[in-house]
Amino acid sequence: MYRSRELAVRTIACAIAALGCTTVTNEPAPIPALDETVFKTKVERVLVTQCSYLACHGNAGAALRVYAPGQLRETVPLTLDDLRAPLTADEEHANFLSAAAFAATAPLPNDNWLLRKPLASAWGGFEHKGGAIFKDPNDAGYTTLYCWISGNKPC
Repeated sequence: MYRSRELAVRTIACAIAALGCTTVTNEPAPIPALDETVFKTKVERVLVTQCSYLACHGNAGAALRVYAPGQLRETVPLTLDDLRAPLTADEEHANFLSAAAFAATAPLPNDNWLLRKPLASAWGGFEHKGGAIFKDPNDAGYTTLYCWISGNKPC
């Protein structure tokens, strides 16, 4: 009797477990396609002025690397004029790719590292070695990045 009861309990347990198994398909939320033209005309300016210092993101080894006139260049400048020259098309595209990689860290713009790292902690920002670059979500630089990441137009 004990064996038949144990067998019945195991059979029921297996049946319940089998019924509880379902396939969960949580598709990631789509990340909007990032517009390189908007990046070049609006976003790059924010990154170059706020983030391109040599000790920060104007460093070839930084996770988010930003080329900028007078700062980091793709090739070693031979003259001061070369250092200060406008960005080349390759440097602009490399800046776009670097920022786009950071922008792809979260499906929702408000959770995005490119926005949250430089945001003041009082507004949910993450720790950032460079401190709070954006004092709040109404900061012009923040809103520009948010617009680009979210795909809202015009920026």
